[in-house]
Amino acid sequence: MKSINSQSDINVSRILRLVWQKNGISRIEIAAQLGLDKSTVTKIIASLLEIGIVTEFAHGVTGPQGGRKPIYLEITESFAVIGGIEIQKDGFFCCLLNLPGKCLFEHQEKMDSIDCMEIFSRAYKILKEEAQKLEINFIGIGVGVSGIINSDSGVIMQSIPFEITSPFPFSQTASVQAGMPVFIENDARCGCYSERTLLHDMGPQNSLFILIELRQKNGNLIESKYLSVGAGLVINGKIFKGTGFSAGEFRSMLWTDGQQKQFFAEKENLEDFGAISKDDAKTEDSIFYELAKHIAFLTNTLNLETVYIGGLEPTVEEKLAELIRKRIILQWPYDSSHIVDVRLSSLGKLAVAYGAAGMFIDRFFALPSLATPSGSGPSILEALSQVGVTGHAGKLI
Repeated sequence: MKSINSQSDINVSRILRLVWQKNGISRIEIAAQLGLDKSTVTKIIASLLEIGIVTEFAHGVTGPQGGRKPIYLEITESFAVIGGIEIQKDGFFCCLLNLPGKCLFEHQEKMDSIDCMEIFSRAYKILKEEAQKLEINFIGIGVGVSGIINSDSGVIMQSIPFEITSPFPFSQTASVQAGMPVFIENDARCGCYSERTLLHDMGPQNSLFILIELRQKNGNLIESKYLSVGAGLVINGKIFKGTGFSAGEFRSMLWTDGQQKQFFAEKENLEDFGAISKDDAKTEDSIFYELAKHIAFLTNTLNLETVYIGGLEPTVEEKLAELIRKRIILQWPYDSSHIVDVRLSSLGKLAVAYGAAGMFIDRFFALPSLATPSGSGPSILEALSQVGVTGHAGKLI
């Protein structure tokens, strides 16, 4: 994102993000919450209304003296759309969101390819055609992929599923191909973005998103070599990426040298799953029991509020969620009540693609960085006014 720190741009960014977060907010409320002069807010809102990114609507009831209904503000639904793509080893999920976060289109497709750029090209073509049908400006794309992802530079550092062993400048390559900004993030962290975007960044401040990818299943039997698990962490309201962008990469603490999988356990029989107890001798063969113990350890140690589970069939996810709830209570060292909200991903199979688009929206409405001196270039208002002309975010991010 372009770093700018003129006072005018800072105020514009703060107002825009607040309108996005609190859909249906008045000018007076904005001024009070941001500590800005009412005239400053009025002037900036007038510019945003003229550009078209903000819309007014009347709501509520008039006061005791009569008069007009209160006027509230919201982000214009038809101002722009953002694409979200989850690139998988055997295909992709993709979607289009408007700036308020409403999903306007979704699509899944299988492909016989492990070339992430080939898969991206196919997904981008579909999104572009759909955006043209909607007649809404298509301004950028967020992509989620498995691996160690430097989301600041847009580089895939390593990815086992796609056999990438040295840094690959995905965002740069994809942005040139698409002719618009393309950002990339680890798929499990995109899961975090999906929940944050749904709640307009007003959700749990400390949470864990567990993404489980099952590449092959033999009836009711799951083998650990076909299972991939990653985690996304939100700490104090921020998505935690780690020093080397590898936060969330998972390997069981029971893992031993020479194993080619993430777990010590070999299999999971879904016929028996759900009947497991702490005294059951069969638990040494249970992948999900092993995973639940790890999640409980991490949840209790970091004092997390919420755990999300995504990637599996809902019936299996719910059984795993119940197992995790039990392990969290069992592994809690105190007598005091300890409740963690363990729930299924709100968006199911669409979570990563939606979250990738949500990552783009989060950057679009991000506040300027004061750590970097401002540079030359158009103001935020000037850049926003160009979105309707160029069709992409360009200088904005």
